[in-house]
Amino acid sequence: MGSFMAGKKNPVDETTKGLSSLIDEFTSSIKELVNAGEETVIHLAVGGGRAISAIVDATGTVTKVAVETATNVVGAVGGGAYRAVKNLNRDNKKMEGNE
Repeated sequence: MGSFMAGKKNPVDETTKGLSSLIDEFTSSIKELVNAGEETVIHLAVGGGRAISAIVDATGTVTKVAVETATNVVGAVGGGAYRAVKNLNRDNKKMEGNE
């Protein structure tokens, strides 16, 4: 029995390796946004209908961290997309008026 278990991979170790790789890639992407001077909102979905949310400002400071329900995150993402498009349209109208 011991020799059978010795050859079997530990699922926790495999998960840790996979998550470490994803987190490294994720961190690199966030660093690019911070280097560009942009603020970003991060939502990491986890099981059970929950998501971890954070806001990273242009200095790289995490200004808010919360655990939310997935429903709230979807609403927040939708609201943020609406505001971004609305601001983009407003800025385009201003630029058209200056031409």
